[in-house]
Amino acid sequence: MINVAELQEVSETLLITVYLRSLETKREDGIIKDDKSVEIVDSINYNFSKFDSQLNQTIIAIRTEIIDEVVKNFINQNPDATIVSLGTGLSTRFFRVDNGSINWFGIDLPRVKPVWDTLIGETERYQYLTYSILDFSWIKKIKETTSGKIFFVAEGLLFYFSEIEVKQLIITLKNNFPGSEIIFDSIGMFLAKNSLLNPGVSKTNASFKWGIKNLEEIATWDEGIQLVDRWYYSERHINRLGWLGFLRYIPSLRRQAKIGHLRFV
Repeated sequence: MINVAELQEVSETLLITVYLRSLETKREDGIIKDDKSVEIVDSINYNFSKFDSQLNQTIIAIRTEIIDEVVKNFINQNPDATIVSLGTGLSTRFFRVDNGSINWFGIDLPRVKPVWDTLIGETERYQYLTYSILDFSWIKKIKETTSGKIFFVAEGLLFYFSEIEVKQLIITLKNNFPGSEIIFDSIGMFLAKNSLLNPGVSKTNASFKWGIKNLEEIATWDEGIQLVDRWYYSERHINRLGWLGFLRYIPSLRRQAKIGHLRFV
């Protein structure tokens, strides 16, 4: 069994998502199927049960479903594309959407790489870059090895940064990769100020820093940022959300958990 004691603070939260995806996969009526996550969790020595939460499991499953759909659609339109997973953690999306020709980069901190190497590992088309997301040295590597369309994924990531840092990241991507796109999840101001309300994050030393009321605001950060689409968790799989499904009728509450898709022009 693999020891993950080095995964601390925000890095520990990657265990939440891989665990909840594995639980969802084991459901007969699961929203997603992610056998790689089951394999990973079964290989790790860790008290995952502290993250048990039916609601959080459903939210993670919905997030995975939406992002998978968007990435698959992008790949269908751009079969030789490059996908860049920012703060990749133990993301298993490559195994669910690979078409046999895409190139994939995962970027995360040095302390994550030994675990990633053991559980996933690099291939010719699937590489791990050891950087902090805000250390933009990784941009040179992507530019040197990529010539086609690029799609960025920032899943379970941006709300751990400050607003200044999120703006810096988005504008830097826009300036360096015109024509590229990014999908990301975000939370509202209330949830950003109340990390302890999250049943998973509250069990770690991580905390939320950034929230945003309306995703349209991001398009005002700089010229050339377009909001392509948005999704609210409360509008999918209502039967699984229970009381949370009623939040779709209250705009201010519906906007607390959402996914955005940007294009840089």
